[in-house]
Amino acid sequence: MKRKDVEQMQAAGLISAEQAVAITEHFHLNASRGHQYVVRIMAGLAGALILGGIVMLISANWELIPNAVKMSVAMLMLLGAWLVWLRTRVNHPYVAEVFALIGGGMWLGCIALYGQMFQLQNPFAEGCMLFFLGVVAIPFIVRSQVLMLLVAVTSCVLLGALAANRETWLSLAPWLHDDSAIVAAMGLLFMLWWVLAERWRGVKGFYRYYTWLSIPALLSYLWMVQVPLFYHGISSVEKGAVVPSLLGAIPVLLAVARPRAYEWRHWWIVVLLFSLPLPMGYWCEAELLGVLCGFGIGGGLMYLGSCVKRLAWVNFGAMMVLLSGFALIANVLGSLSGSGLVLIFAGLMMLGLVWLLEKQRRMLAKSIKEVK
Repeated sequence: MKRKDVEQMQAAGLISAEQAVAITEHFHLNASRGHQYVVRIMAGLAGALILGGIVMLISANWELIPNAVKMSVAMLMLLGAWLVWLRTRVNHPYVAEVFALIGGGMWLGCIALYGQMFQLQNPFAEGCMLFFLGVVAIPFIVRSQVLMLLVAVTSCVLLGALAANRETWLSLAPWLHDDSAIVAAMGLLFMLWWVLAERWRGVKGFYRYYTWLSIPALLSYLWMVQVPLFYHGISSVEKGAVVPSLLGAIPVLLAVARPRAYEWRHWWIVVLLFSLPLPMGYWCEAELLGVLCGFGIGGGLMYLGSCVKRLAWVNFGAMMVLLSGFALIANVLGSLSGSGLVLIFAGLMMLGLVWLLEKQRRMLAKSIKEVK
């Protein structure tokens, strides 16, 4: 809900002036979006500073503190952080975010402290898994944007650790023992976070505050797939059923988890665009075809963004077109340095796409203003 919506309801006689003021104050509609971002950044920085100060104080007096006192103080600080979060989460949500970060950091500190006290030599992957299990459910039960980001980042770190570490019983190395399988698994994880964030868009609960995760998730996916798609950075593809299964899981995930806000006539294009780059990068040896696929993905995203009125998708498509253009020039200069015709063709294509992008952006911005 925006302040303009409240004003329109008041003008239509649906609510009184007092109710309009109460609604505006309750949902903090008077504060600008930029102010909210500044406050959130400052809140996160405050939490990081407090955590850093705690770590430095403990480190300075580490040898003087008995083990029982270390563990007791760590547990009390963990409990205290969450008690303060519980008291402030309604009236002071930004302060609550700070103590949620401190609570998550103290959980990690307790794990590290326990391992140090008993001289445990567990692999990093097991400690990461224990930390992940301790925080993963919290942002799904109560609103905590900072912990949701922490869960998303930790899930990526955990996947990499489980794939690289062969010393733990949790290891995924028997299945993900090749770069192609690891990239496919990471791509599936990025798509999982992206489709979750898209499904949370427009919901009534607190999950709507997590929709911004779609931006880093999709950016991470698009940056990752350009390596095998444009530059054949993965020279060999793992034999067996692991890689095909992971690649096949991406379109299945996108199809099954289709957000209700999007119609099938648009969503099936999404499924195609995001399922195509990794198979093309793995099994298509022609670099030019990979670059053309990148142009197609970028153009498709721009078209979809115009259809569903998502300016972000238009921007993602423009970024993919730009990356495809760089890849085309890099491949041409590496293999066909004497061919000016190819560069001229690439420049003309880029010029046409720039014109199309500007046209679509203007149409989309105009339509969004008309809807508002």
